[in-house]
Amino acid sequence: MTESRNTADVHTHFLPRDVLDFLRREPRIDVRLEQRAPDKEPYLTVEGRWSFELKRAFVDFEAYAAAYERAGIGLALVSPLPQLFVYHLPADLGALVAEVYNDALREVLATHRAQFRPLATLPLADPVAAARELERRMDEGFAGAIVGPGVGEALIGDEVFWPVWEVADARRAVLFLHPLLHADPRAARLMLPNLVGVPWETTLAASHLVLSGLIDRYPGARVLLAHGGGFLPYQIGRIEQGYDVWPQVKARLQDRPTAYLRRMFYDNVLWSDAALRCLIDVVGADRVLGGSDFPFDLSAWPPRAGADVSALLGADAHDRRSP
Repeated sequence: MTESRNTADVHTHFLPRDVLDFLRREPRIDVRLEQRAPDKEPYLTVEGRWSFELKRAFVDFEAYAAAYERAGIGLALVSPLPQLFVYHLPADLGALVAEVYNDALREVLATHRAQFRPLATLPLADPVAAARELERRMDEGFAGAIVGPGVGEALIGDEVFWPVWEVADARRAVLFLHPLLHADPRAARLMLPNLVGVPWETTLAASHLVLSGLIDRYPGARVLLAHGGGFLPYQIGRIEQGYDVWPQVKARLQDRPTAYLRRMFYDNVLWSDAALRCLIDVVGADRVLGGSDFPFDLSAWPPRAGADVSALLGADAHDRRSP
């Protein structure tokens, strides 16, 4: 695969300065900026758990856009930061964060929609409010939303979140399933929460989407999985065997598990030619899209070219209108 002006990036993040200013004024959210090294930008820590270097490209749109110009990227789906999902906070506060973040992202990208399309963040702690927010942002020209693997012990495919799926199905919205850092205390070493926990979270939530029958229930929703789908494509043989052996695995499905993997989309943030070949072999080249996870440290920058993004966005892929 080669890069070109037509290369798209479906996995990238931006934090408007207005959102950062809001968070620093909001006493109910623990947000800290710390200068940890003289040769680094300040580190942002959210709720004492998620620390990362807040590079200039995260908050300075000119620097962010310039990186895409230099790399020759023709279209990017711009997501809010997963560290700011704040699903664990009171629902009304989560709704306020989503409103502030989505408003700011809309304004920053308003005159750049030819190249940068926003994805919304949703207040999933209140699924009905989240559905309303998704509907509102689709009306404003957003391509869909970024969502975490769930809230607490509830997975994103559970019935409590069906109001969000109903809107995504009706509006043919992108739902970009993006993990949070894994909290298992056994993994709290050697960067394992990020290296292994992140793809594990995607694997769990996406496997549930497949086995729950939700993809049949809401066929219009366009599911995009981060980091190549986690471990799911690599372990689909085990799920297929479970489908053949255990009736309870087959019970809710109208087709074999692999068929559902081929109805979702995947970024190619894998850093491994062998892993990418495996993914393409399992789901098809037309389902694997260019992604980077820019500007995080663990990014695949510049993004490797993938399939035509219009398969994900449909008629909206080349829509140059701004709301």
